[in-house]
Amino acid sequence: MPAKAEAGNDAKLSLAERVYQELRAAIIFGEIAQGAVFNESDLVARFKVSTSPLREALSRLRQDGLVRVIPRRGYSVTELSLRDFHELIQMRLILECAAAELAAPRITDSHVAMMRRLSSVELRIGDQASYRAFMRANQDFHEAIATIADNARLLRGIAQTMDEMQRLLFADLGAAEDGEEVRHDHDEIIEALARRDAGAAREAVARHIRTSRDRVVGRMMRRHTGFAERSVFAG
Repeated sequence: MPAKAEAGNDAKLSLAERVYQELRAAIIFGEIAQGAVFNESDLVARFKVSTSPLREALSRLRQDGLVRVIPRRGYSVTELSLRDFHELIQMRLILECAAAELAAPRITDSHVAMMRRLSSVELRIGDQASYRAFMRANQDFHEAIATIADNARLLRGIAQTMDEMQRLLFADLGAAEDGEEVRHDHDEIIEALARRDAGAAREAVARHIRTSRDRVVGRMMRRHTGFAERSVFAG
């Protein structure tokens, strides 16, 4: 969030930024469900703001692809299809594997310690605050690799991809068995990076992404009839 504004216009922008960040987080973390319909009055009441900063925030969310306009009704949270999930997995494999390879020779002991801390954050089923902390730590971990790689374009691409991916990685959580499967599983990546082994880091990231994909597919198959017949996750 920007530093505290000194002038009226800056304060207005800061308020719009706050609403944008809060609404964006609520969508990404699944607190506002995919397909949910809302209007400006709903959000004015929720955030206790006027329509001006709210509309600015909604405009940014539309550019991010997180909401869309519904004529005469308001807005809707965009829904992600199986095809979207497949494409996001492809993007993660391309971008994050490259970032890991670039990060390996640049990583420091302090970077490794920071990544271990992020990976120690636990998710407790039924605890909403825990969901947010876990998902934030997960995104911070993956973005940290691109930051260490020192490639701003890779970082932007990974951040945008993870914004969309998080909505699917943790969708439909809630049953007791989910607590057993939802964990960071970053140890292999961290160890490869700590050894400054670029090739091993790339391979560890690829395995991690594919394992995450398979967990999501398995969870969706348990939850939704007919999911197994969909071919979009093949390969």
